[in-house]
Amino acid sequence: MNRKIFILLAAVLFGLNPAFSQSSQQILIKNGTIVPVKGAQIQKADILIEAGKIIKIGRDLEPSPSAHIIDASGKYVYPGMVALMTAVGVTGYPGAGNDMNESGVSTPQMDPFDAINPEDPCIAVTRLGGVTTVMTVSGTRSPINGKSVLMNLDGRLAQDLVIKRYAAQIFNMGAKSESRYPSTLPGVVSLIEEKLNKAKQYARKKEGAGGEKQEGRENESSRFSIDLEMEALLPVLKGEAPALFITNDEVTIRNALKIIDEFGLKGIIRASRGILKYAEILSEKNIPVIWAGTTGIPGRWEPFDLNYHTAAVLAEKGVLFAFDLGGWGADGRNVRNLPVPASLSVAYGLDEEEAIKALTINPAKIMGVDDKVGSIEEGKTANLVVWSGSPVQMRSRIYHVIINGKIVPMESIQT
Repeated sequence: MNRKIFILLAAVLFGLNPAFSQSSQQILIKNGTIVPVKGAQIQKADILIEAGKIIKIGRDLEPSPSAHIIDASGKYVYPGMVALMTAVGVTGYPGAGNDMNESGVSTPQMDPFDAINPEDPCIAVTRLGGVTTVMTVSGTRSPINGKSVLMNLDGRLAQDLVIKRYAAQIFNMGAKSESRYPSTLPGVVSLIEEKLNKAKQYARKKEGAGGEKQEGRENESSRFSIDLEMEALLPVLKGEAPALFITNDEVTIRNALKIIDEFGLKGIIRASRGILKYAEILSEKNIPVIWAGTTGIPGRWEPFDLNYHTAAVLAEKGVLFAFDLGGWGADGRNVRNLPVPASLSVAYGLDEEEAIKALTINPAKIMGVDDKVGSIEEGKTANLVVWSGSPVQMRSRIYHVIINGKIVPMESIQT
């Protein structure tokens, strides 16, 4: 009897919760201007959503009788924006301390998923700014920091949010410190090379141990033992996880490119300055860029508008790039302002279509999830935002946000 009562109560509660009822309910966005990003705008068109996916794009679509209808007349439907290098989701537990950086110069095994809090109030704030997918990192302070995780910003449990558990390994080429090793840039390079070479040796030893199956060895010291630090670097060496290098000038960019070439890594450069001198090399090598310096202060002898022009030059040179706000810690949670660097770049020569791509499909491509998010296509995850105008126009406002095919409440701690 008690079991039956429990099941009945659960059914009632979940049925009354929009987060559950909308996931299976059809949604029809009707009569809007669809901006698919991949392809031309579609005027006065509909999008039919079911089971979290976009199932049909066209005109005069017929939904089921129980479908939720969103009238987008006079409005624009864009894919949700994708923000990289964030701290969204790793704060919010009262008294839990700082989960955004770990001490130690090499902690590649650190996984931000272990700190993800689906109730982090920053999640609601971020998605109401039109950002529906984020990459949260475990830290940036050390030469080798840890893993990163890609998440859609809606879900009851941490695993409900995740779309890619090991998105990238984070290296910081400028992480020198006067109080600990490494204290110089050559020391940073040496440390990273040492760890990657050690991981290579570990991989050979692991393969040999597995092949031999120890052949009845009795000596305990001769047995292969798991090293979590090395295990975390193996996917990077195999090309299964990209190596994301944080750089802050021309020297650290050069050092990152050296390591990428030396170890044959699938590299990503996150740059805050000095990137233009390497634009042609990056284009030739197909190394993508996360451009984080739009609002940074130029160097002493650099033009005042150099950083505003940088995105336009990267696009002209054929570099695949995405925008980043350039902060960490508290700034890494302020992702709602992601369109700002794109808006400034458009004002200084970047084509608006390229700016929208750098907020949506480009970051999805860089992280290998463009088959799921970043554009409006049939079969893709329904992460959509209904705007009054373009996201890079500061007067544009948001009317509806849909994540994983669910309409999320237009509420946060700031509303």
